[in-house]
Amino acid sequence: MTGAVAGVVASPTLHDLVFGESEGYEQSSAFIGKSVENHGWTVTITDCVGDNLDLYLGLELTAPEGTVLREGDYQFGNRPGDIDLTFPDMGRGGESWGIWQLPDDDPTDNKLNFMLHSGTFFPGESYNGQRMQLKIYDLCKIWYDTERQEKILDPVCNGTWDFGEITIDLPYTTIHLEPNIPVTTLDVEATITEIMISPISVLVRIEGDALKGHHAWVPKNARDGYYGCVEYQEIILYSEDGSTVTAEYTRGGTGCWGGEADSDEEGMLLLQRFYALKTNYIPRKLVDVDSLTAISVCGVMIPLK
Repeated sequence: MTGAVAGVVASPTLHDLVFGESEGYEQSSAFIGKSVENHGWTVTITDCVGDNLDLYLGLELTAPEGTVLREGDYQFGNRPGDIDLTFPDMGRGGESWGIWQLPDDDPTDNKLNFMLHSGTFFPGESYNGQRMQLKIYDLCKIWYDTERQEKILDPVCNGTWDFGEITIDLPYTTIHLEPNIPVTTLDVEATITEIMISPISVLVRIEGDALKGHHAWVPKNARDGYYGCVEYQEIILYSEDGSTVTAEYTRGGTGCWGGEADSDEEGMLLLQRFYALKTNYIPRKLVDVDSLTAISVCGVMIPLK
């Protein structure tokens, strides 16, 4: 069954439960407020937060009046992230995605909140202005059967919530620089060729012939046991009030090219960082882009104003 559009007003989920009141939220968010009903159960896309690389959607689930959604774990579909999410005009959009239940601030009412994340690893595109098509399916409650030693999914509401097509219309406050200035990293000389700073994350591209084959001398001291090519370069943002934010939490698109001795790729480091994280790689800090005055990359200070 495909749900029908319902006239339900919901408060902005991401504002209230994830990011809070901040200039960074205002600079990267938009209210959507589109609701779909399925067998009396309504899902509303409340608000969104995004930039070129990431899009976060707030979802509010409302059960029929009189239903109490008791504290517990819920998911849509028979596996986590069982949704249909597409961006028809975005070549690589939605390459990674997931949907998570957010903390329930009132376990006695008939509402639950979720957050859907879509990410791309290719900064040449942007989620802003994209057409999005979304379907989610079959709400289930999750519990663990200790006797059978397995996870059990109990259907709560079967069917489809089909949101049709929505255009993502976000403010665009990303700072984009191509400084082409020298930097010393991994004990060699290279060039900072690109910087993108949004309220959600920062991207720095470092390139140079000397970086080619760097796995020959870079130790395997990363947290995942791999080469420490992109782990320890220091990136710091400076604000007008004198405060600083260190971008130190690695985003999924971070990586290196040309590190192997026999690689045909040019030497490059792509550093994509969040400012702070909750679980499931959910950022818990947004920065006020308009207040930034400078960025430091591997000790090289670059003014922004």
